[in-house]
Amino acid sequence: MHMLHLQVRPGSEKARIWQICDELFARTGIVPSGREVVDRYIAEDGNEGTGFTQYSHWKKELQSRMAGQPASAPVPRATVPGTVGFQPIDISAEGNLILPAEIRHAMMLDGDGRATVSVIDGELRVITPLVALHQLKRRARELVAPGTVVSEELIAERRAEANRE
Repeated sequence: MHMLHLQVRPGSEKARIWQICDELFARTGIVPSGREVVDRYIAEDGNEGTGFTQYSHWKKELQSRMAGQPASAPVPRATVPGTVGFQPIDISAEGNLILPAEIRHAMMLDGDGRATVSVIDGELRVITPLVALHQLKRRARELVAPGTVVSEELIAERRAEANRE
């Protein structure tokens, strides 16, 4: 496991932010979001700007050290939605909630944090754009018989239409 914070000056703000990054990464095996890191750092009276800057540097360093990957390679992320069983979470009086990394990963939540919510019979439902796209593709595949090439069907329909004209 990469413990990148051990390579920077102990006691520095950079070291603390990198330590937060390392701890979150070690706990989940998933690269934490900048927001998750910065929220923890701000809770310790840290500066948001410094937190995001150092998170960015940490993430770039991690990428460059990942075995067999150049520094510019993207960090691995979920390619299909996952499933996480029921877990208790707290919702603040202001309505804020913090989703554990495991849940965010299963939701395929992007770094931008965009999602759509609805409430059905009192149940909060949250869907991210990537999961919505995944579900749409799955439904589209269910509409087409296996082995069918939709583009060939479309071309055949267009040719038949042109011949009628």
